[in-house]
Amino acid sequence: MHAFRPQRGFTLVEILVALVIFAFGLLASVGLLLSSMQATQYSSNSVVASTLAREYGELMQMIPDGVSGTSLATSSSANTLMVDTDGITSGNASACTGAGKNCSATDLLAAARDDWALRVKSTQALPQGRAVVCRDATPRNAAGELEWGGCDEAGDTVLVKMGWLGKKPVGSGSGVDTRWMTSDRPRFAVSVMGNLRDYVTPPAAGATP
Repeated sequence: MHAFRPQRGFTLVEILVALVIFAFGLLASVGLLLSSMQATQYSSNSVVASTLAREYGELMQMIPDGVSGTSLATSSSANTLMVDTDGITSGNASACTGAGKNCSATDLLAAARDDWALRVKSTQALPQGRAVVCRDATPRNAAGELEWGGCDEAGDTVLVKMGWLGKKPVGSGSGVDTRWMTSDRPRFAVSVMGNLRDYVTPPAAGATP
């Protein structure tokens, strides 16, 4: 018969070491989860901003050139589609919604423009979202960076500059350049056709449609 041998348990030191190892592993997992959530948020904001920019380009195509032309428009033009959403504080949709409204073409333009601007600024769409729509042949500054304003109002290209507030990456130190994460500059700029000369200028004689 075998002699009885008592079971040997874990010592307090062994338990503490195991807990420390488990805690380090848990912290690493939390950091990875937070980084993944931030990447998902950035991707989601990019999709929303791209969709809004494309939507405004389609709106510009729908507005007849006789109501608001874009090939020569500036931010001070009458009935303009050029807009900085920072300057829009309230919409004009009530002029064109509901029964019995006498909504003119310019009323519809203003209502659609202001509604889009307010959706860009809505916290449910983008955090501190901003958009600038203008004619700009040189959208980047001398350092090669996009910036708000500075539109030269030259050429036929209409740009939609989009920006929003980002978050500092998890675990990044003070040496990380976070200027691009702020809402002080656009994240990207896309060109849109609007109702430019390709839509309103008759084709040259003998040109293929």
